[in-house]
Amino acid sequence: MNWVKESLRNTIEVLSDEEARQILEFIQRLRTTSDVSPTLRRLAIDPAFEVPSEGFRDFRIVEPISGKGIPASRRLVEDRR
Repeated sequence: MNWVKESLRNTIEVLSDEEARQILEFIQRLRTTSDVSPTLRRLAIDPAFEVPSEGFRDFRIVEPISGKGIPASRRLVEDRR
């Protein structure tokens, strides 16, 4: 048995019944909660997309940058006129 499971087993031995019940509820929630985004779940149903089954996480949230000058979209519209 790996050391993490052995350590967990030793810790469980010293917990009160109430603490053990709380830990059990937490573990059950962990098993039922998915960290896969709703978008990836929808794409996984669609046969046109192949979504990796493991090891794929959401992209981190980044702050948008703001630039100076004319927005590219406005410049494109002006160039097309």
